[in-house]
Amino acid sequence: MLHASLSASLASLFVVLAGANVWVMLHLSMRSADHASRARLIGTHRIGGYTFVLLFCVFLYFMALRLKGVTDELPARLTVHIILALFLVPILLVKVLIARYYKQYASALLPLGVTIFVLSFALVSMNLVPYLLGRADSTPVSAFFSVGVLLTVGVGLAFLLLHRPPQRTLPASTAQASQSLATPAAETLVPDGGRPRQSSIRLQLARIDLQTHDTKTLRFLLTKADRLSARPGQFLVFKWKIDGELVPRSYSICSSSAQSGHVEITSKRIADGHVSTFLNDRAAVGLVVEATGPFGQFYFDEARHQRLVLIAGGSGITPMMSMLRYIDDRCLVTPVTLIYCVRTQKDVIFEEELRRLRRRLPTFRMVLVLSQPDATWKGHRGRLSRELIATAVEDLQSSTVFLCGPPLFMVSVEEMLRSLGVRSECVRRESFASPQTVVGTMPGAPASPAEYRAEFVRSGKVCRVRPGKTLLEVAELHGLDIPSGCRQGRCGTCVTKLLEGDVGMDIEDGLGSDDKAEGRILMCVARPRGDVKLDA
Repeated sequence: MLHASLSASLASLFVVLAGANVWVMLHLSMRSADHASRARLIGTHRIGGYTFVLLFCVFLYFMALRLKGVTDELPARLTVHIILALFLVPILLVKVLIARYYKQYASALLPLGVTIFVLSFALVSMNLVPYLLGRADSTPVSAFFSVGVLLTVGVGLAFLLLHRPPQRTLPASTAQASQSLATPAAETLVPDGGRPRQSSIRLQLARIDLQTHDTKTLRFLLTKADRLSARPGQFLVFKWKIDGELVPRSYSICSSSAQSGHVEITSKRIADGHVSTFLNDRAAVGLVVEATGPFGQFYFDEARHQRLVLIAGGSGITPMMSMLRYIDDRCLVTPVTLIYCVRTQKDVIFEEELRRLRRRLPTFRMVLVLSQPDATWKGHRGRLSRELIATAVEDLQSSTVFLCGPPLFMVSVEEMLRSLGVRSECVRRESFASPQTVVGTMPGAPASPAEYRAEFVRSGKVCRVRPGKTLLEVAELHGLDIPSGCRQGRCGTCVTKLLEGDVGMDIEDGLGSDDKAEGRILMCVARPRGDVKLDA
């Protein structure tokens, strides 16, 4: 049998290990920017867990020795002790199985850990407390000592109940919004009185990876004061400083939103592309840029989207990679089919990583379609067709389809999906329209015969709208401060309620269903079709 003092010491260690593992899991459940610390915590949790199981096996062995040969009825306390110990066995087994083999159920680890800690505390206290009290002498305790104990306990409880962690002081770039752990990101209210707007963050370029002959991935580090809580598929609005000029551009986040210490974007060089040329040819490690966001309604929600179909053309793969990486990081079992269309095999962005994801994710299927393949290509060739979608995707009608790529590509695919019976509300689209396309005259729209009148109710200004001008341009021309971001109808920063009148918008990606129901518009792409009245 174990000596009483040794048994008490090991029992105390048993409870400490259980509590420490819960503490480690609580820290792991938070998004840590320091990935080295996260790896150390995982290693610590693993060592602590195995030590805990080893001690538990030792205790079970000596408990069996103690009961060996006992024929009389066991005392009630010992019976309860044995039942609790046996109840702990399956819980430990389930926790080990999830941690080792069924990581898609990792969300259950913390509740299981707390249950193990509670049972361990109960098991140890049932024997340890009587042992310690039995060894104490019967000398009366002074009143002074008793009062001191009560005061200490009272002060400790009051501290836990009343103390609030100090708020972090933000730098000037983010001082416009306070950050809270209870909200997804720092937010301020825009003038229309309801929608949140993200504060700016500072990013520093830390790594550049060549993806293809004309595409690079840029990894930016966040400062310790900034937090980014993006959803897989959303984008940021960057303010690039090129030759002394600030040039805003939107870029989809291609890194997993589970990785909060850094953010990655992928830029494909385009002909006469001012920013894409800068990023591919001139951007160097150490570059600091300011960004706002994340923005966009184009994102994967694991609680709502049970089956995914991702259809990407060219650089439209970037938001899809964020979703796939997130699914991989979270060990989700969401069925995903990716249909990726490019010209040639050398134009496949993230080719190596997509192959690795196919091996790691059992529910991920990829179909690669080349429109201009060489003679050695044995996969799908030509243009994406209705028949290929129907063949490649299982249970298409119950899937959520994410579509991203060139405008003509998306129009064609949307027609195919409609012909296959896919409901429009099940299709999410992301447009990579250029600023010139967005702020110009709407395709097919008749020229405005005359100026219209725009009344900004809150500001008390009435302005004339010249033909072809957006309402955001009109507001800025007359000195009105309307918050804006991408200026492409995607981020939703400039959303404003239309009180009277009618407008045309060539892009509505930045509007949610609630926005549309409440009559909100995107000022950066809205052009009046008559006199309008705005809540701004």
